[in-house]
Amino acid sequence: MRCTATFSFLNSKLLGMKLIKLFGIAVLALGVTMTSCSIEDGKDGVDGIDGADGKDGLNGADGQDGADGQDGEPGQNGADGLDGVGLEELAKYGFLTLELSGTRPDNIPFEDSAIYRYSPIDPDDFDEYNIVIITQNGNDTQYFFNFRRFLSSPEGTYTINYIDWELTVVNLGEETENIESVVFDFKHGVVGDDYKYFMLDDTYESGGVGVSEMTFTDLTFDPNAGNHLTFSYAFSVAAANNGSGNDLNVSGTVDINLLELIQP
Repeated sequence: MRCTATFSFLNSKLLGMKLIKLFGIAVLALGVTMTSCSIEDGKDGVDGIDGADGKDGLNGADGQDGADGQDGEPGQNGADGLDGVGLEELAKYGFLTLELSGTRPDNIPFEDSAIYRYSPIDPDDFDEYNIVIITQNGNDTQYFFNFRRFLSSPEGTYTINYIDWELTVVNLGEETENIESVVFDFKHGVVGDDYKYFMLDDTYESGGVGVSEMTFTDLTFDPNAGNHLTFSYAFSVAAANNGSGNDLNVSGTVDINLLELIQP
């Protein structure tokens, strides 16, 4: 009995020592674990190679159009432009009419008429193409009229058709009135109904070869109404002296206002 009790006591003591030893091992293991958690992290490894891009997905269906926005407010009106020079302004100095009759170069009879409205626009041309010069010679007063009108535009760059007059009259409107000299120069295209044409580019002078007597009717000049000159005229030209190659009849009217240079 004593031996059994002694053995039991020893077993209990040994068991207690084992428990103490196991508890110590557990505490040591826990300390190691906690110590390992405080160790610094290692360096990052090299990044891996990017994977291949995936295939594009299918396009989505178009969305519905949005509603139209409201109209904006009207903008302000722009400034007015400068007024242009109208043809009426260039025709304000009056006109010449021309009537022709005769035979064309191909021996077909013709009649033609035109109105020449446009005076030159260059002031340097006024003394040649739209001027009156009045000169006192003793008891006589001489009037020299020099004027030109174009058919379709106000100067010769854009049209070749014109009529030019140089007319010298002494004592105009008096009993002793005398037409001293006349020069009629013109360039005019005659176009037929058959779309054929010919040109007259001639100069006719009073008393000239092949030119009949030039007749003037209703010749008046009023210096107090804008140097207003009016008259009617008529003459004929022999075949050898005009561009048609046949006898030519020329007539028409003049109704113009002329300029007068202010003398210093």
